[in-house]
Amino acid sequence: MHKKNLLLLALFLWVICITTLSLTSFNSFPKIAPVNSDKYVHFVFYFILTLLLVLNALNKTTLRKVVVFSFLATVFYGIIIEILQGVLTEDRKPELADVLSNTIGSFLASIFILLNRKRLNFIK
Repeated sequence: MHKKNLLLLALFLWVICITTLSLTSFNSFPKIAPVNSDKYVHFVFYFILTLLLVLNALNKTTLRKVVVFSFLATVFYGIIIEILQGVLTEDRKPELADVLSNTIGSFLASIFILLNRKRLNFIK
């Protein structure tokens, strides 16, 4: 499979993973994680999502534009997912802290990419 197709597949599967885990009720599972540890999960999910979006959009325009678009898209997606949690699930509710964790993950991924563009061969 071509590298670009693999990246697109990875992005697609990652979005499905985030969406499914965000909109699934976990009431039947015992709570064994420390309080607010889900914020780290949100951070990692959106850090990786931003990286995958940037990798999929490269060569379409300048890196800076791709990073800005990817950051804004992931923040918007995170807000939509939080709203859907309140609408589509009975035991989950939207949390501003989750949106903040998502945004921080996306922001730090964006900064990471821009600061390491030469090392990562993102020269544009």
